[in-house]
This record gives sequence, structure tokens and C-alpha cells, in this order.
Amino acid sequence: MPPFDTYDDLLADIESRGHTPQILGHTPAQQPLIAVKSGGDKLPAIFISAGSHATEQAGVSAAVELIDELETDHQVYTFPCRDPIGLNGFAYALSLSLGTTPALQHLDDIAPLLRERGEVLHEADDTVVAIIGEYGYATHNLYYTAQGAENWLAALKGRRLYWPNRAPGIEGTDFMQRAYALIIDPAGEVLHINRFHDTPWAPVEARCTRDLMAEITPGLTLDLHEYGGDAFWFSARHQQNGDDQQWEERMADRMIAAINAVSTPLPPDDYLPGSFFTKSHLGVYWLNANERGEGLNLVDYAATVYGPSFTIETGMQLPFADRVAAAKLAAQKAVEVFGERHAQ
Repeated sequence: MPPFDTYDDLLADIESRGHTPQILGHTPAQQPLIAVKSGGDKLPAIFISAGSHATEQAGVSAAVELIDELETDHQVYTFPCRDPIGLNGFAYALSLSLGTTPALQHLDDIAPLLRERGEVLHEADDTVVAIIGEYGYATHNLYYTAQGAENWLAALKGRRLYWPNRAPGIEGTDFMQRAYALIIDPAGEVLHINRFHDTPWAPVEARCTRDLMAEITPGLTLDLHEYGGDAFWFSARHQQNGDDQQWEERMADRMIAAINAVSTPLPPDDYLPGSFFTKSHLGVYWLNANERGEGLNLVDYAATVYGPSFTIETGMQLPFADRVAAAKLAAQKAVEVFGERHAQ
């Protein structure tokens, strides 16, 4: 499956497969946020999510394919894209404020447009941040640089801030093809859509996610992501009881063994995604959300409330089809072990 060009393409593909999605809510652009039920009738249910970061499109395609390909007697609920606006790209995100879609040929076109059409809030070196209508826009990613104390962030509290994908040549996420959505919460903290699962104030995407999870109480949660490297890995969370922990470790063992068997590249032995991770096997990491800080992401939340949960990461530098295949294989193996746990 090639990457989806637009969110409408994704919706059309799901409809062509004969599925009637459940509408969970709507984005600020009035796009439906959808989930698709598949699998059998057995409980507990399985929850699969993707696309909270719109630059990570192999996870989205894998989630859509798994709707029909996953073999299980359990109910499966798939939320294939948690950021439809970002999937449609940076020019589309700008159109929400401009009323028309601007013709952007190069990254250098963005700063002059923001200066001309918006209220510039901040400018330093080649970074320009402006507010246009209801949204903020930036030339660069501010997730790791804006700390929340900057005076210019005050105008963006409670709003979204979009910046363009700047990396060329990544299949499915090429140069300006996707927009990354940051959320500035009412306190001024700069986060993204894959947070807020444990907070009263949350964007609609996070509220729809946790409402669906409350409805289906999943026994297994899989969130399909990507990162900027050229290898495959996944992270888990330590569970609330010994039985869940034991089964999550079995799933992790089966998943990484399957990935190894097809010779998918794994990270080097000294790789660690962050200081808040520990490694048990090559390519298998355990995340401590308390050490990381910020709000809980989907898998943090699922592990705290529901049970075994994994964030699956594929490397964007690999061919798109290989990334999709690796995400699907890992998911299938986790579900296989999940079925063994509930075989009685």
C-alpha cells in the first residue's frame, strides 16, 4: 500500500474495504475522527492507533491494512489517524486560516507568507512564528526549544501551532507533505497531540482516544509510530500487576524474535531512545513516564489504566513498504500472544 496523499483518501480506502467507521468526534476542520471495528466478538478488546504525529505515515498505512489482515477472535478497534489535519499537509493547515490553499514551492516561501498574512509573534535567525486566525504557524519545530516561559507564547495558549515537515526524500513524509501539530496548553506548555490522556484540558483527538478506550476497556493497546532513524524498535511500560507484566514480556519476546527472523535492522547495541528508557533486549525498551515528565501519551495511559501496551517504532530512512511490513508483523505477534493468554 502506498502512503495516503490526503485524509479523504484514507476514508475512501476504508469505505472501499466495506467498513462503516464509527465517528468519535471531529477535528477543528470538521474532519471525522474515526475508529473501525474488526476481528471477532471475543473480549477483552484490542486497540490499535496510529498517526498522532502526521509525519509518521507508515504506521497509518499499517493500521489500515491490519483492519482486514489481523487474525484474531477478539474485537479490534482501530483509530488509524489521530491527526487528519497534519496528514493533509502544511499548505492545508495554512488554508484553515487563509481561506485558500497557498502555493508553496519551497520552505523559503513560508517565512515571507507568515510575515505578510499573519501577526508575527517571534522571529530569531530563520525561525518565524506567527498567528493567523485561530492557529499559530512556524517555519521550524519548536517542541524541543520553546519551554513555555517565553512571552510570545502567551498569544498561543490553548491553540495549535503547525510547522512543516522539513526532511526531503522520506517516502510518505516528503518535504512539506505533512504538517506537525503542536498544542500549547492553557498553562503555556508546548506539547503535541500524543499527550493529554490524563489531563482535564485536552484537544479533541486525545479526548476521543480516551473516550473510546473507556468504552472498550482494551486488554492490549498498540500505538504505531516512526522515528527518524533506519532501524526498528518498540517500547513497553511496566505493568500494574505481575500477571500483566509477565504476559507483556512474553509479547515483547515474540515480537522482537519475529522482527529478527526477517532481518529487519535493529538499533545499535548502545542506542537508547532517551534517558527515561531502559533496555531489556536489543530493540526492546521500557519507558518510565514519571522520569520523562509531560502528560501521559496513549501507551503510558493505557498501561496505567488497562494493561499491556506497546509503542511500535519503525525507521523513516527505510523503504516505506518495509516500514509498514515491520509494524504489521510486530502487531500480529503481540496479538498472537494475547490470544494465547485468553485462549480459555
